[in-house]
Amino acid sequence: MKYLLPLAFVLLAFTGCSTVVQNQSGAGMVTEGRGDAGGGDDHPGSVAVLLGLDPVRQDLKLSSLQCALLDSLRSEYKSRARKITAIGMDGEDAALRAGWDLRKLRQKYNERALAVLSSSQQDRLRQIERQQLKGNLLTSPAEQQLLGLSVQQQQKIAAISVSQSSQITAINAKYNNSMGSSFLKDLSLHNLQGQTSKQMLAVLTEKQKKSWLILSGQKMGLPKIKDPDAQTKSVFEGY
Repeated sequence: MKYLLPLAFVLLAFTGCSTVVQNQSGAGMVTEGRGDAGGGDDHPGSVAVLLGLDPVRQDLKLSSLQCALLDSLRSEYKSRARKITAIGMDGEDAALRAGWDLRKLRQKYNERALAVLSSSQQDRLRQIERQQLKGNLLTSPAEQQLLGLSVQQQQKIAAISVSQSSQITAINAKYNNSMGSSFLKDLSLHNLQGQTSKQMLAVLTEKQKKSWLILSGQKMGLPKIKDPDAQTKSVFEGY
């Protein structure tokens, strides 16, 4: 658990699972909201943040120029997200508006981050997204079309997403009312994320599940850690 929990928080952050904007996690304001219950984004997590992780950069073989551009984008994204989040603290109406603004911001910077990658790097990144987000990625219209989800399956995914949003709101409300620690809130959100992923994957047929595994590609190779103080160890070991 010592090394697994930080990974859980990073994954939680980049999925955007924390839908209410009153959330400033230790991951650096990467948990902005989903303005609608069903998501509807082809990239429901922050691509800019995902591309800031060293193992992802190594897997994609990003050049120094690409890394510099992505660092600049990620820094700019976080700065703007913090400002929107601060405005969203001023009541329920402001929070709802900020949720939409953050979703639009994420979409904008996702597009800019993807533009830095080559077409082959974009394809591989999608495989990594499937590996990391798992069933949570099934809210993506592109994924649903790719897997050939029926209308009934799409409706089930949407219903699960609505339920998840309600539970996220309850968890955030509990934390904002000072009834729990930030650590416990992040842990609760991560557990909910895992539960939602399993529920969404259960909607798939056996044939679709097999296709999903193939589409996920080769598992992302994580660096071998020898230095006990290496930063990557605290984030990825144990996954």
